[in-house]
Amino acid sequence: MSALLAFDHVSLVIGGARLLDQIDLALEPGERIAIIGESGAGKGWLLKLALGLVAPSSGTVMLMDTLLDQGSADARRLARARCGVAMQGASLLGDLSVEENMRLALGSAGPRAARRIDRLLLEFALEQAAATRADALSVGERRRTELARAFVRDPELLILDEPFEGAFARGDALEAQVRRRIVPQKRALLLLTQDEALAARLCNRLYRLERGRLLQQAAAETVPAATS
Repeated sequence: MSALLAFDHVSLVIGGARLLDQIDLALEPGERIAIIGESGAGKGWLLKLALGLVAPSSGTVMLMDTLLDQGSADARRLARARCGVAMQGASLLGDLSVEENMRLALGSAGPRAARRIDRLLLEFALEQAAATRADALSVGERRRTELARAFVRDPELLILDEPFEGAFARGDALEAQVRRRIVPQKRALLLLTQDEALAARLCNRLYRLERGRLLQQAAAETVPAATS
């Protein structure tokens, strides 16, 4: 079975600083992997490498059978289109509404697209905010919009960076909603987080990122899971 995402001896050096060192990781279809690390540990660089937004200093990154530093721009775009991504720090276009951001991510129009978007707006409690500009959303609304948009293309692989940060009172419900859209449908997940308990609840393989190195931890099954 071919991995959806694979890091092979990947290192990243920027400005003389080695940010990531000899990263090896393969994420298979249906697998859920968490990368746990403190702020500044390098999780954000892993995300950028996974999407081909930066090139590794050494080693290779393959996404959907595409070598990201060697494939054409179209090949990288098609590989990324099979992923759903929610980035920490926001990636919404502020001058577009919630619905417009989702329509742009879907890349199509028509009744089927409208129904898909409407369903996600309802599931993520965004129906009242559909016409609101992204730059006028609360932190919690923004996180819910980013997550809803991550699912809009029915992705094979989800890459989520601190997905529930700022969700506050809705955090448990939002986590349960994301779980329902990932686990029963056997979607692959790469979760980047500081929250080890969250990682254990959502993922079945855990790694810790420390000093640029990736260290495997105990399987999630050995950590008590929260009930939803």
